[in-house]
Amino acid sequence: MKARTAFTRAWLAALLALALTLSVSAQAPPPIQPRFIARGAFVALVVTDLDASVRWYQTNLGLHPIKRGKSPRVAAETAVLGSHNILVELIHYTDRSLPKREINDSTPVAGPIKAGAIVDPAGFDEIAKHLQSRGIEPRSFNDKEMGYRSFIVRDNDGNLIQFFAAIGR
Repeated sequence: MKARTAFTRAWLAALLALALTLSVSAQAPPPIQPRFIARGAFVALVVTDLDASVRWYQTNLGLHPIKRGKSPRVAAETAVLGSHNILVELIHYTDRSLPKREINDSTPVAGPIKAGAIVDPAGFDEIAKHLQSRGIEPRSFNDKEMGYRSFIVRDNDGNLIQFFAAIGR
């Protein structure tokens, strides 16, 4: 009888251990904690004409000048423009002429291909309408997998600027 009781207890313990293992493995893994939470956006762009680029970002995106000056490290002049939680640094090399960057899918180059910002739905519609009124056609599309709608425009140097807004939130 003692052997039978011991066998039953061992069997129940093994069954309980198996059940606990299965229930633990069936649970979702704990969420991965982000290393940081972004509070804004920043991009630095090399431009071919600093004054024209400053005007483009002021007029078309409503950014305002924060600072302008000469680089202490290289022969370049820079301008930083900004607005609500976004900074754009424009860099113009003064010792050389650079061609405008050609960004297209037929001749890709390594490095960043576009910059952008995530905005609220009202801001998304407002900036799209403003750009249209200035003759810039936002190419809008929905990405249902990501849950965002988006459009892309080119600045005066051909850089791609993309805006995102959540769909239905």
